[in-house]
Amino acid sequence: MKAAFLLLLGLAVNAIAAGQSSANYKLAVNSLDGGGLHANSASYSNDGSVSGFGGLVTASAPQESDRTGYVGQLYEVTSFTLSAPSTNLNEAASMPLHAVQFLDDGTVSPASSFAQWSFTGPIVSVNAAGIVTAADVYQNTPAWVGANLEGWSASLNLTVIFTGILPGYNQITGQLLSGGNMRLSFVGSNGVTYALDRSYNLSPPVNWMPQMTNPADVNGMLVFTNLANPTTNNFWRIRSVP
Repeated sequence: MKAAFLLLLGLAVNAIAAGQSSANYKLAVNSLDGGGLHANSASYSNDGSVSGFGGLVTASAPQESDRTGYVGQLYEVTSFTLSAPSTNLNEAASMPLHAVQFLDDGTVSPASSFAQWSFTGPIVSVNAAGIVTAADVYQNTPAWVGANLEGWSASLNLTVIFTGILPGYNQITGQLLSGGNMRLSFVGSNGVTYALDRSYNLSPPVNWMPQMTNPADVNGMLVFTNLANPTTNNFWRIRSVP
């Protein structure tokens, strides 16, 4: 009786692949092997297979990256930032906020759409896409917006800008005080200087006599006190001065 023998030969082929690049893209490839090899670093280990190739493809403009395979999905966040086109936001207006994760391989990951948002001050909302909307204000008012993601947090201080007209704007309100003094209240513009004039007769030509000059406060408010002449009519006006 003759014995039949079957001989199986296994060939392991290892090939080294070089990186490839073009004007717009860069493909970083380390090696191709027979699969099943063990790889490790200070933070990770991987028992790979022939179907588990990993790589990183990047584009510079716009800045994008594609992580392929299981190994390509391993990264660590090194920092987390929050920014906006401006730190000033007009009342009732909206603008995008940009939450970004910086990764240990030099790439970035936009995170506005999956960060958890919080805010204080005159802010109506921050939606799921990171769009912040301001409330109505009656003066420039500070606000704060924060983002949290995977144990990282970042925040941004904003100023909601008053753009409308205050109630009573450009009107004089008078109150007669004891001793004959007239208290004159006025709503103007923040940072503008105003002068108080008085006349006793409005028949042309009107003779307006300067009384005093004061700057408006941060809310555009100012108050003049002037002693009324009890023997005649008293007329006052307030005007802005350079």
